[in-house]
Amino acid sequence: MTGLYVIPLFGLSQGHHSFDFEIGNTFFEGFEESEIKEGELRAVAGIDKSPTCIDLTIKITGSVKVCCDRCLDMYMQSIECENHLIIREGNSYDDSDPDILFVPHNEKELDISQLLYEYIHLALPLRRIHPDDSEGHSGCNPEMIKELNKHIINQASSEDSRWNELKKLLNNN
Repeated sequence: MTGLYVIPLFGLSQGHHSFDFEIGNTFFEGFEESEIKEGELRAVAGIDKSPTCIDLTIKITGSVKVCCDRCLDMYMQSIECENHLIIREGNSYDDSDPDILFVPHNEKELDISQLLYEYIHLALPLRRIHPDDSEGHSGCNPEMIKELNKHIINQASSEDSRWNELKKLLNNN
């Protein structure tokens, strides 16, 4: 993966520069711990270089295959995000600040594969569920939904009678 997601840093002239990257299945294979194994994304890295720093903007669009939290089937989740990062020269590499990245004076290029990986995962929704189809029906596996519905407990039948007296107090106020 080295070299595929590299941008030049301090050899660039001042002004705006843009770099395009295609992110596919081989990208995710480079990260063993990744929950994403398949995807088709495009990343555009825009660099605005000034005498004091580099302003990096990374826009990522596309989709990745993830597991549905409801039915456990895989589905394609759309991803769209934009992230900003300031890059400055320093004595050593330091990424302790999420908004500023210090790179050593002698670094001429930056491998952004780790940044891309993190930005893609951060763009995933917390709750991942199949989108509804065009008719408004759940895209989830109908057999799994049928099984889940068998285990739903009826709220009315599961009420604890010990709380009835306390509920009366609520109703009186």
